[in-house]
Amino acid sequence: MKERRSREPQLGKASAVLDEARVYEEHALSELRAAGYRITMPRVQVIRALADTKKALSAYAIHEKIINGGGKIDVVSVYRILTTLQEVGLIHHVGVVDGYFPCRMATCQGRRTEVVVFEESNEVMELSIPQQVIDAIEEQASKSGFDAVSIKVEVTANPTKA
Repeated sequence: MKERRSREPQLGKASAVLDEARVYEEHALSELRAAGYRITMPRVQVIRALADTKKALSAYAIHEKIINGGGKIDVVSVYRILTTLQEVGLIHHVGVVDGYFPCRMATCQGRRTEVVVFEESNEVMELSIPQQVIDAIEEQASKSGFDAVSIKVEVTANPTKA
């Protein structure tokens, strides 16, 4: 007889992803309302398309995900919504892969961010920039005659070998 494998670890992982997606969606909608934006179905669709992703998605990938899920939206609207989400500080634009990733960290606000992009899978992980690093960057910018409006660090990486 074949031994049955337990599905609990897989279900637990899927449940955690769904919880994380739900928390992000609720936070994003709350922040949009607080910023004075109306909650429209296209905005909800874009937020949901980003909420459960582990990779940075292009506007076209977001559009395709929404359409494949039975939604209706055009690519121009996706771009407009992404601009709004970026202005409110709810997403990262990850330049290394030219895609968008949800800003899940409470301290993020899209202005002081560090992301790691894993080269093999293109998965993205947010990290918190230590305050000392932020201070050093702002000090360097100030000495050069600039005011650092945002700080964005993108790191491409491979898993460490144990």
